[in-house]
Amino acid sequence: MKRLYIKPILTGCCALALLSGCYDHEKTKALLAEKPTVHGFWQKTGYGTVWQLEKNRLQIFNLNKFGCVRQADHPAAEVQALTPQLQLSADGKDLSLAQDPGLFGQFQRLQQLPASCLQPLNGEQDSAKNFEFFWQDIQQYYAFTAERQLNWEQLYRDYQPKFANASTEQQQQYYQEIVARFGDAHLVLGSADGPSLQGYARRGLFAQVEADGAAGDSESLFGQLELYHQLLQQQTDALLLTPGLQQTKASATLQYGMLPGGIGYLRLNQLSALSQPDPTSTAPSVWLQFAKDDINTAAAAMQELQPWLAQTKGLVLDLRFNQGGFDAVALKIASQFNAEARVIGSKGLRSGSQHQIKLPASNTPYLKPLQVLAGGSTVSAGEVMTLALQNLPQATIVGEPTHGSLSDALMHQLPNGWTLTLSNERYQDPTGQLLEVQGVLPDVPAYPYLSLDSALQSVSALDRALQLLQAPAAQSASASEVQNTLRQFRQQYNQPGLAAAVVRKGKVVATFADGLADIETKTAMTADTPTLVASISKTLLGTAIGKLNIAVNNPLPALPFFLQRPDGQSLNPSWLQLAQHQSGIIDQDSTLFCAIYSAEDGVSLLDQLRGTNQCGTPEPSHQRFLAGYLQAGGAWYQPQNFAAAGVENYSNVGAELASVALEQLTAEPFAQWSEREILTPLQLHNTFWPQQDFRNAATLYLPTPEGELMPLPRYASSDYYAGMLHSSARDLATYLAAIASETPAQALPGLSQTRRQQMLGWDQPYAPGQDFPGWFWQRSGDYVGHNGLFVGASSMMYYNKATETGFVLLLNGDGQYWLAPDESKSQAWQQAMLQVAARLYRHGLQLD
Repeated sequence: MKRLYIKPILTGCCALALLSGCYDHEKTKALLAEKPTVHGFWQKTGYGTVWQLEKNRLQIFNLNKFGCVRQADHPAAEVQALTPQLQLSADGKDLSLAQDPGLFGQFQRLQQLPASCLQPLNGEQDSAKNFEFFWQDIQQYYAFTAERQLNWEQLYRDYQPKFANASTEQQQQYYQEIVARFGDAHLVLGSADGPSLQGYARRGLFAQVEADGAAGDSESLFGQLELYHQLLQQQTDALLLTPGLQQTKASATLQYGMLPGGIGYLRLNQLSALSQPDPTSTAPSVWLQFAKDDINTAAAAMQELQPWLAQTKGLVLDLRFNQGGFDAVALKIASQFNAEARVIGSKGLRSGSQHQIKLPASNTPYLKPLQVLAGGSTVSAGEVMTLALQNLPQATIVGEPTHGSLSDALMHQLPNGWTLTLSNERYQDPTGQLLEVQGVLPDVPAYPYLSLDSALQSVSALDRALQLLQAPAAQSASASEVQNTLRQFRQQYNQPGLAAAVVRKGKVVATFADGLADIETKTAMTADTPTLVASISKTLLGTAIGKLNIAVNNPLPALPFFLQRPDGQSLNPSWLQLAQHQSGIIDQDSTLFCAIYSAEDGVSLLDQLRGTNQCGTPEPSHQRFLAGYLQAGGAWYQPQNFAAAGVENYSNVGAELASVALEQLTAEPFAQWSEREILTPLQLHNTFWPQQDFRNAATLYLPTPEGELMPLPRYASSDYYAGMLHSSARDLATYLAAIASETPAQALPGLSQTRRQQMLGWDQPYAPGQDFPGWFWQRSGDYVGHNGLFVGASSMMYYNKATETGFVLLLNGDGQYWLAPDESKSQAWQQAMLQVAARLYRHGLQLD
């Protein structure tokens, strides 16, 4: 049995591995002398499990070197139900099931009950003794302390003193700290009236929930996981063709639908409880029957789907949220795609031989192309199913590594009645590679759980699977639909103009525009109109760091001013800390808003809008501004400008400091260097850093409380290079393709592939919550890019590595309602803008 991941079970078929039989020792010897019998003492070697089986009683013990606990005591009815299913070896020394659904294994006869089980520790509440039992159980049976980098001996030394006379609350705290170190979904410790402590790894949805700040304690975490799970599934459902998601009559847990191009979609979220809920009884016979019913239900459901499958041209099998269940069910379903019997892997204890896992063949296998979606929330039996399918010639695994908790969950009980499950079996692929911790690796990488996917009404892994099947993109938008969406958004939210471009496979394949670049002159907005791109400007700083081959872990070169923290310590950040927004430099919004000034007369834009004189005269020199912000005694220097380094705090000031460091390194203004080294080689003729000349740039506008659009004067800011680049939608898309695409139509000369990977953060695994793993480029799984928002300007620029699709969206207006702030209106505007972005992106998926 594989433990259900999202909602762990503390009772279940794992109890089968803990059964023990009871019989009088002398009587057993006499019976054996006559004829072997199932009654007696039985041990499952390597599992700490002993049976004591009599005609009218079944006792279950689990033991280790510290002691023994009676885990269950079943009456005659259970013995009568179980005995007919048992079979003895010819010599009477081994016991197994006549038809084992993979739950029972093999027991060896003992001549007598282990001595420690004659006086079981049941009822012992001493916290120190329970910790000793717990520690010894892990020491003897847990199979992955080395792989999970646990020093179990040291942990004993650290915690053993703490458990002396520890209260229940303290014990729970200590156990939670210990269990959390494992990162193993099958390591669970809990009691009937207390919390369930689980050692889950920060993978899949777990990682995304925690990164989004939605996780609290264990209970709230599982609640948020369920919410995220539902939201992501709804997003997937929205991509299906009419009539949408359906379910089989045999089991509502097998759900299916159709995608474009005759491609079927099949979702399996669990591999147990397919037709009825988990039994409340722990009786082995009940769980054996439950498992057999699930196997039969799975077979019936797949048989029911045969006519539907026959009509498909290929299939996407979605295991991204599979919480596990029975291996036998996993293999039963996987066998429906298998034409000939094969070995798909092996499993065994940490000491001992591996036993082959065999996948039987189907008489009517589905052999059309099969794309399997899997990821970090594919757990346990779901991983076994992924492994089985990966061995099939027509199957491709798309996604990320699975959770890495394949072992069956061995269930033991502590003396105080708490239940412990742990991983004691080592699963390997056919090459002998251990899969615990690592998980089953995808054939084609595509991150399956992304917040940005939801924002863009997409599922990257599914979109990539359809591309591999050479099928049309799901719910793609036509060019006319995109144009209508742009127009409706502009009109509904009173935006002056907007322009967009789509990138596909390294080149710009479509452009769009609507509205006006200047209302007074009635100048139309076009894909070639330069517009303020705001914070997207920072990506040029990252590109410069990459092209200059700067050693990013080195400190900055000598600066024209001294950096000092309020505690008297010097501030000497590395390039990497600045580029990843981890320098400890904090933006003060009030200071930065006052640093925006009219390009014509240098007057504060904020004062102009407010009709006040609170800001004073802004500093146009970014070097003098930084000196005043970061140097003790400066005009804007204050303790709140600084925090601990090493923690991500998005910082415009930090980015501006990087621009000054680049100027010190190149001995020229960054505007001049970047034009020569980036803009000119890529022929970005409508991209520039404005000084007095704003060329033919779009005028920026703010909505007034009366609903009018007020033009803004041309402006700049003291943190100039952090947000003052102007570019057109076509130029910016060309730049995006050159940097983010693996096969750009026009690459940036002098930027090596290695540096490009590092710059974008693609040289390391994705860690949700770390938005800037590269150098000033934002990353969300397979997406890289940036967005921008400034007074009267909004922008988005993203490219998806997996689908080779990206987009740029530029507005000469924004939805912040600066003159009459309204949070609800701003949120509605933001959601509507994301819908425009989603239309652009999904339009691009269908283009080549």
